[in-house]
Amino acid sequence: MGTVHVTERFGEVDALRGAAVLMMIVYHTLFDLDFLGVLDLDMGSPVIWFTGRLTAFLFIFLVGVSLSLSHSRRGVTSRRHYIIRGLKIFLWGMVITAATWIYPHNGFIVFGVLHFIGLAVILTHPLAGRRTVALALSAVAITVGVLMSGLRVETPLLMWLGIRPYNLYTLDYFPLFPWLGVVLLGIFTGDTLYPGYRRRFGLRAWSPSLLQLIGRNSLKVYLVHQPVIVGIIWAAMYLTS
Repeated sequence: MGTVHVTERFGEVDALRGAAVLMMIVYHTLFDLDFLGVLDLDMGSPVIWFTGRLTAFLFIFLVGVSLSLSHSRRGVTSRRHYIIRGLKIFLWGMVITAATWIYPHNGFIVFGVLHFIGLAVILTHPLAGRRTVALALSAVAITVGVLMSGLRVETPLLMWLGIRPYNLYTLDYFPLFPWLGVVLLGIFTGDTLYPGYRRRFGLRAWSPSLLQLIGRNSLKVYLVHQPVIVGIIWAAMYLTS
């Protein structure tokens, strides 16, 4: 096998991330239509609920796959690289917290998906390249999350772990447990399917696609998609009123 150039990307990973972004946009469009009173939708219906959970699973699973690929592509990388990367994502999460505190305020996001991903990058990157340990800890994290899912306490200080306060209402909530287990499952999968930054399975060559482009810019799309969706809905409501 030839040497893989360090700038090469795996098109299927980018495309899968791009598909998750499109699923997210569809889900959030439905949520916004219901939240703004344009449509009366049951966001807890099996199809809509499953779409939201599957989208979240794919995003978070691919965080682990990407950590595995980054580790195998870069070789030994300083912990500082991943700490800075995680902190940047976490700080974007804090921007979302501030924005949702202003509007809609009710249900503002305290520990959402960006908070989680930022912290998960910092906590799990040492396990990239250690797939057996990652798989074992994935099972532990998911089990702990399931066991804690019914716990309710008076304080909100433990909600980042998955221990919820009574009457918690937030528009986006991804605690470390069980979701850390999904990141670790992604690391295991990445280490298994792409050892040494080489694909272990056959796949036709990927031509550049819109899904890949979206997948490579998923954070940017995430940050702008909600204001765009809400703006379009408000404009449509105004024009049809």
